[in-house]
Amino acid sequence: MDLNSIQQYLDYKPYTWVVDNLMEDILSHATYLDTEEKQQVMRAFYYAKKHHGEVKRLSGEEYIVHPVKVLEFLMEIKPDVASMQTALLHDVIEDTPVTYEDVLEEFWQEVADLCEWLVKVSKVRYKWEQRQLETLKKTFLAMWKDLRVIFIKIADRIHNIQTLHYHPKPEKRQRIAEETLQIYVPIAKRLWLYVYQWYLENGSFKIVDPKEFSRIVQYVRRKYGDVDMYKSKWMELLWQLCSQENITCLQIDGRLKSPHRIRKKLIKYQTNDIGKIMDILAFRIVSDGVGDCYNMLGIIHKYYTPIFSKMKDYIALPKPNGYKSLHTTVLGMFNFPVEIQVRTKKMDQIANYGVAAHFAYSDANHSVTVSEKQAYWIEKMQEIVKKYQASPDKKDFKDELNIEILQKNIFIYTPKWDIIELPTKSTILDFAFRVHTDIWLKYKSGFVNGRIVPLDHTLKTGDIVDIQTFKNKYSATNGRWKYLHTPSAKAKLNRFIRQQQKDVIFKEVSHTINEKLKDLNLPLLGAKGDLIGRKWKWDEYDRLLLKIRDRQISITKLIKDVYQDTLKDLKTDIEKPIKKSVTWPSTEQRRVIVDIDKDIDVIFCPDCNPKIGKKIIARSAKDWIKIHALSCSAMSTLDYKKLLEAHRKDYDINTYLLRLTLDVFDKPWALIKILNIFEFLTINVKDIHTKESKKDWVTQVIVDLEFTNPSKMYYTLKELQEKKQLLKVIKKQIL
Repeated sequence: MDLNSIQQYLDYKPYTWVVDNLMEDILSHATYLDTEEKQQVMRAFYYAKKHHGEVKRLSGEEYIVHPVKVLEFLMEIKPDVASMQTALLHDVIEDTPVTYEDVLEEFWQEVADLCEWLVKVSKVRYKWEQRQLETLKKTFLAMWKDLRVIFIKIADRIHNIQTLHYHPKPEKRQRIAEETLQIYVPIAKRLWLYVYQWYLENGSFKIVDPKEFSRIVQYVRRKYGDVDMYKSKWMELLWQLCSQENITCLQIDGRLKSPHRIRKKLIKYQTNDIGKIMDILAFRIVSDGVGDCYNMLGIIHKYYTPIFSKMKDYIALPKPNGYKSLHTTVLGMFNFPVEIQVRTKKMDQIANYGVAAHFAYSDANHSVTVSEKQAYWIEKMQEIVKKYQASPDKKDFKDELNIEILQKNIFIYTPKWDIIELPTKSTILDFAFRVHTDIWLKYKSGFVNGRIVPLDHTLKTGDIVDIQTFKNKYSATNGRWKYLHTPSAKAKLNRFIRQQQKDVIFKEVSHTINEKLKDLNLPLLGAKGDLIGRKWKWDEYDRLLLKIRDRQISITKLIKDVYQDTLKDLKTDIEKPIKKSVTWPSTEQRRVIVDIDKDIDVIFCPDCNPKIGKKIIARSAKDWIKIHALSCSAMSTLDYKKLLEAHRKDYDINTYLLRLTLDVFDKPWALIKILNIFEFLTINVKDIHTKESKKDWVTQVIVDLEFTNPSKMYYTLKELQEKKQLLKVIKKQIL
């Protein structure tokens, strides 16, 4: 597509001819349809025309022109009959007295459902941001039901953008154009609907920034005004080369980079100089097979000088969306660099139409198949929408959608050269969560391009990532939440931690119930003759245990209700207290935030039973997270690696002081070297002083170090313990 195509698209004039003629012209190009199918499409046209009646659009033309134009854009992807009928009928339910039942009676279920889903996408009237988010939700939900919904919706948006200059309100024109760039262009790009993306982004660009659009168009016209001459000369030369080298070439074409794409390049290179963009003019060669593609590339390089930094082999390493092609930029053809793309016919179809290239209109069920990567993206959209469908939290929905769907992504290689797509700023731990459950559950260490990296290492496109895992050990803890960027990974980790905590709670409550049952000589939970487990279904049983934990139901009352007949025959004191194996805090006490996680369930240490107002700290174990007071005797034997920050809700995040007593050997600059260690680890030294030692060759140093993340204490101690030639850690205490 060239500047003339852009101008033709944007300089839309109201259609004043007989619309029936336009319909007949559209169907005349639908050579894949038989006569009966064309008649079915015309029946939908006459039905829509009748019910839209004399209604006019802002452009002054009959309303029926709009659905016909939507169909015309939809024809780019050779749609099936149901899609064509839906394109013509998509506004009748919303804008006329026609109902879903009317369409169902006149046509069939498939068309009626598609029309109704499109209405649900469009029938949203909110303020700007709410409207945008709700539109996204409904679009993705409808898309989940049938992918054809998004094809029709995008075709509808293309014609709306084309006629947007007729809208009298500049602010609304701006809003719709910005919404298109933010939402519909990324969707079209994700589905690799390049033809549709081209219409949407250039039409919106002209409205959003008309001065920049005009500047780019004028430059391109001035520099490449004779593009047809360039194309003719190049194609003639290429056909001659193909004939000389006995290479089969099916198609040769040329194109100018669109104004919007040029603008993106200018932003990328942080310049206003359009002359620095090297690939404004490009040619595409369609060959018979993959072998011919490589042969053609060799011939081009034989006669013209390639810029090797611009060569890309997307056939050997396709883009994640399935795009395949050979790209090269050469000198010597004209007085400026020229990009050349070489691909097969199938590759060319996918490059232009993406998902729609697989639209099986000749198949009986008119199904749409997608690539594995596209299917994952669609599934991800559905997950996000389902998660927030009933949620009033618009900010969370917007943030997750931006990160997972609409932001730019990076592409990472596995050791087997599979490509994993991730949002920018993703860490190696995000990669582990994306690959497989076993990988992130048992994460041991990560290597990027052959070098071991920490958990918070940020990945970039082209990195080769290898994850080492434990064989029989789960390493996932809530402390890893801060190393994650993607909301989906954070959600997975939170679900895992909550399930672990739930299992621990059930185990503790069940143990306490069994202690009471044992004292009364009654069957234990799950044993033969157990009446408690038999009385409740599993989901009700889980809720029962939680109510007992929250002290909404007492164990004594539970046993009395279930075993009332048995207890009549037993002469025992059921009210006798049992020894508690764990302290169950009150609801108010349990409002503890561990490592910024608000939804975590914890167990309080029965020895110290920390009260509100006391500084607390959390310890993670395989099956639980336990809360301790800093004065707890258990603190002297705790594994520092398992410590997590904890604080009461509505209280500030705790900071902790680690007081270390060190024996520092009398060596030159010893104290300076110790301070350098703390500086390297970015640890704040709150206080440091020396003390006389009984050993002549040792100076005792007492230092207070400040931490907001107590698990970092472990790495500090580990670093100090490795300096055996310099010091020895004598005592440690958390304050």
